[in-house]
Amino acid sequence: MDGLVLGSGGWIPTTSRETCSALLREGSQALLLDAGTGLQRLVEQPELLEGVERLDLVLTHFHLDHVVGLAYLPALTVPPVVWGPGELLAGTTTRALLDRLLGPPFFSAPLERIAADVRELDGRPLELDSFELTMRVQRRHTEPTLAFRVGDALALCTDTAPDPGTVEFAGGCSVLLHEAWHPAAASDDPFHTASGAAAVLAREAGVERLVLVHVSPLLRSDEELLAPAAAEFPRTEVGVDLAALPLRERRWPAR
Repeated sequence: MDGLVLGSGGWIPTTSRETCSALLREGSQALLLDAGTGLQRLVEQPELLEGVERLDLVLTHFHLDHVVGLAYLPALTVPPVVWGPGELLAGTTTRALLDRLLGPPFFSAPLERIAADVRELDGRPLELDSFELTMRVQRRHTEPTLAFRVGDALALCTDTAPDPGTVEFAGGCSVLLHEAWHPAAASDDPFHTASGAAAVLAREAGVERLVLVHVSPLLRSDEELLAPAAAEFPRTEVGVDLAALPLRERRWPAR
């Protein structure tokens, strides 16, 4: 399985970081995790989807920095099946929520024209041929969000304060993608995680690597974010757009 960071930032895209999205590939199948502005990388580099016959896109939640890239779907070479936790997290269907975002007067292409289908994530494991997904509701954010685990390859936990349930959920994964909003050992923020706290979770979960994502656009330097995390878990790196994820088997070169 190959993995690539498409967007490693949160809230506001910058010249170096688009907002959250990651791409996993296994043969002719591909999986997108979130649809932030990082999804535009697939428009800039359509070769990333070369040979893809099936594309699925799963959403952690519906904040704009995680869904605004849905407006870019008409430019993709493969229309995705979009999976969202609308009923699970908001009590409203994903289609109804996305129709509000992508309908007129804000957007001119209805969902049925830009996506192969829109389906619900109900919290149960999801089999997508080459990808086996499990999910967990995270309640330590302004609204609940979903964490995803893809087999033993990767777990994604973003938009959450430190959650002890992450340890069991991500246990033994090759890579933990975890948000790190604050460059500190800990924070009293009830909605976001400090890099040092993310590293403690990674160490306790026994993952091989920690990649810090959902990076604040106000961060002064990656080194400032990395230092508190590396002190707790040396196998930590700060997510970089278009960098390969350090999965056990990878073919895309790191940039």
